[in-house]
Parts: sequence; structure tokens; C-alpha cells
Amino acid sequence: MAFRFRWAFDWRMSNSGSDTNSVETSSRGAVILDESDPRTVIERLPNTVFPVMIRFALQKSTSGDRTHESLRAPDYPVDVRVPQGPYIPQSTVYFDNPAERPPRNAAAWRPREFVDSLSELLDEIEDSPHVDPDRLQFTDLCVAEIAPRYTTSDPQTGDTIATPELYGDQGDITLGYFRREGSLSATEVRDSLDTAMPGETRSPPQLIQITEATAKPARSSRETQQPAGRHKYFTEDEAERVENLDATPAVWMLDQVAAATESHRPLDPVLSEIERFFPHLAETDLLEFIQLQGRTETSERFYANEVLSR
Repeated sequence: MAFRFRWAFDWRMSNSGSDTNSVETSSRGAVILDESDPRTVIERLPNTVFPVMIRFALQKSTSGDRTHESLRAPDYPVDVRVPQGPYIPQSTVYFDNPAERPPRNAAAWRPREFVDSLSELLDEIEDSPHVDPDRLQFTDLCVAEIAPRYTTSDPQTGDTIATPELYGDQGDITLGYFRREGSLSATEVRDSLDTAMPGETRSPPQLIQITEATAKPARSSRETQQPAGRHKYFTEDEAERVENLDATPAVWMLDQVAAATESHRPLDPVLSEIERFFPHLAETDLLEFIQLQGRTETSERFYANEVLSR
């Protein structure tokens, strides 16, 4: 297992509210991705791990902002600032992968095409004033790992693709969801991590969900685009409809990011066994298991739903 083990301190989870209680906890684990550049993380994925979706941005630099010539104090209560230099707003890119089709009207990029095209784009703007390439970072990433026996090389492009047997055999597809999540944003935690994040000021992406799914006996080409939510694996409803409950996806999720209505298993207890779910991704140096020590903060808040008197 290649990913590293470290300690970080002062982990906390809090919700806004008027009455907050703090309960000391001994420790809690997290699996983080030790990379921030969307191109690099895609390039470093092993052949059995396919990117499904990535969300990223090249943040605006405010160092060159200027004050508007006429819309400024004291004629107005505040100054209007005019940003300088190009930037990339938060954008979502979908990939050609064995697990999910892109939403309608969204392209399915091959990983190599994505890396080359994004690099070409950045080359065009990196010499522009007030552009900081180090501000390029991804916030969300979904990947899918399949068994090596279900992979082959595309004879035309040389890219690794899934074989039809994955769907005919109803093979396993394991999806991992990574996100920059607020519980690792404390200054003490960032200093303890000491990762290679730009400026070491941003929280690293951490694993927030694992889904073990079963491939459906169907095939689709790269150009196939169906409405969002159309998966190449059995959903819970589909497994019930075909009376194959063994194909129902098993979902592990961090409690602090799960909606109250979502049915899931807690992710925390299995984080130290990440190689059980992602045997090939865990062999890379992309993943790092860290042990966090700190406290959990909970709060209560009153929500009014009726006025009794005035």
C-alpha cells in the first residue's frame, strides 16, 4: 500500500446555530488526494481507474484590480473594483468512462484529450497580466475503478477502455468521490498536513463517498449521451425492478456531507481499509490516509414555523 499515514490536529465539524456543545473525540481518519492540479491528478490515475467527472476553476487574481474611474467614493458610498486578467469560472468536465454517461448536451472527454486541451488553453493565457497558474485547482472529483481483466487498449487511440465483458458478466464498478470539505480547513490542520497545495493555504480534497456498484448488461458508445442520472450500473430502483437485490449499490459516506434522507453506511470505519475498495488507486502515491485528532462540535437551532401571538 503506497499511500502514507500522518497525524493532523484540531479537526472539527460545526453547524451554525445559537447553542453549541463541544464533545472531545480521540481521533478520526481521512483519506486525502495529495494533488490539486486537475491535469496532474488525471494523468496519475492508474489504467484501471477512470475519471468520471471533475470540477475545477482558475480563480481570479485580485492583485491587479483597479478602482472604477467614475463609480467610486466619495461620489458613491463604496468603490467599484474592476478585475483584471482572464480566469476560468468553476466548470464541470465529464469523461468517457465505464460507469456513467455524461448529462445531455455535455461532451464526454477522453483523459488524454482533456489534459492536452486544458494545457493548450492555459498556455494561451498564462503570460497575460494578473494570471496565476497556481490558482488552478479542482474541488470535486469522481473516479471509477474496475478489475484489470475488464480493461483493454483501444486499437485506434491506445487509450485504456472497458471491455464488453464488464457488462456481460455484471462485473463490479467501484466509484470514489473526492471533495474539498470544510473539516480540513482549520489553519492548524493545514499546517500539520504540509502538503504540496499551492501556497499550502487550501484544504486538500478528501474522500467523502464510496459506491460499490454492479455493471448492467448493456453497452454504449462514446457518443451516447442520455439524460443525467442514466448509469451503466444498476441503481437501487433498477435492482428492485429486475428482482436482483444483490446488484443494489452499497454506499459508504461521510456523515457530515450526507443528507438526512440519504441511506448510507458510515465511511469513517473503512477509511483505513481503502485498498479493499481501490486496490490499484491505493498503490499510487496520490492517496494519503491521515489520522485526525480534535473535537466534534454540534449545535441546536430553533426554526419557527408558526406565529402564535404579536
